Amino acid sequence: MSGKPLAQTRLDPDHGAPSGGAQHAWVLWRYWLLREFKTRYAGSVLGVAWAVIQPLASLAIFYVLFGLILAVRVPGLAASNGYLLHLLAGLAIWLPFTDAIGRGVGSLAAYEDFLRKQPMPAEILPAVSVGGSLLVLGIGYGLLLVLSIAQGVGPFFTWGWLPLLVLAQIALTFGLTLVLSMAHFLWRDVGSFVGFGLQLGFYLTPIVYPLAQVPERFHSWFLLNPVACLVLTVQSAVLHMPAPPGTVWALVAWVALLGGGGWWFFRSMKPVLGEAL
Repeated sequence: MSGKPLAQTRLDPDHGAPSGGAQHAWVLWRYWLLREFKTRYAGSVLGVAWAVIQPLASLAIFYVLFGLILAVRVPGLAASNGYLLHLLAGLAIWLPFTDAIGRGVGSLAAYEDFLRKQPMPAEILPAVSVGGSLLVLGIGYGLLLVLSIAQGVGPFFTWGWLPLLVLAQIALTFGLTLVLSMAHFLWRDVGSFVGFGLQLGFYLTPIVYPLAQVPERFHSWFLLNPVACLVLTVQSAVLHMPAPPGTVWALVAWVALLGGGGWWFFRSMKPVLGEAL
């Protein structure tokens, strides 16, 4: 960065983005991501360890409540702790998703004054929210694979699809974060709707209950839920659980719609964002 402070980096007047293109955006993203982690765990005794403790606490609470007290079982999953694996496959997706959305929806509004005084690519802020969730994502998937092997479930050749599924998760999350952050900046009521939507979405996704417990006539409705499509696909790839026909194609469609469409929406609304600033 040629020894210049970040706040004084030269901007491209034609595009409203720092000169240097993708490389400079990468530098900015890393700077803001480090800043995000420092801010998130500032004053905390355990620090970044909370990234491990919080997912494990959520897993333990849901497992005790649904797996032990309510004794939910997963038909077709041959493992002594099959429900634990099913639950973990869902939480490995849901927890980083909600973390990114919850922090990202207000990212533009939170730094409105900064963007006004020091323009930079506004996409960086939602991208930082998604980047901040990657640690939880990695912990969740890693724990899922380790416990699956420990329970005698896998490894299967279908585990080779996991890198693509992780990329699909990131694309879905980033696209939706772009849309919601821009919408919240323009219409502040969006933040309240997002909180309600995440609560509803959790119970409309087969995480704490297996799809086998839902009447089959309703299975196709889950394809209208992008997170449910991802959860079902991961459960199928890692645990060899059945998924409704067309789940993979529905997931591909959602990645294109939310990933590509979210980027297009954000870019098309940047002139409006500039006027508002």
